[in-house]
Amino acid sequence: MNWLKFKGCEILKQDKKENLAAKQKYTVIVRRNQQINKVNIVILAVGLLLTFTGHKEIGGQVILLGVMIFAYTLGSNFIARAGMRNRK
Repeated sequence: MNWLKFKGCEILKQDKKENLAAKQKYTVIVRRNQQINKVNIVILAVGLLLTFTGHKEIGGQVILLGVMIFAYTLGSNFIARAGMRNRK
């Protein structure tokens, strides 16, 4: 009987370690995406500035780049969040 309790304790500890590792991966991804979004705001601002100053072709391409970066970070956050939910 004592062996079963010990074995269960080991399983719980392992599960807790796995959950902690998954949470750490999630927080790393979220922090990286926050930094990418800060740069993305600058990219979008430059794109809008170029568009308003008359460089519509270049400004439109820069804005499109900003939208694609935003879509990447959004998808990355959703995938990381789904991974966390699957761990629970």
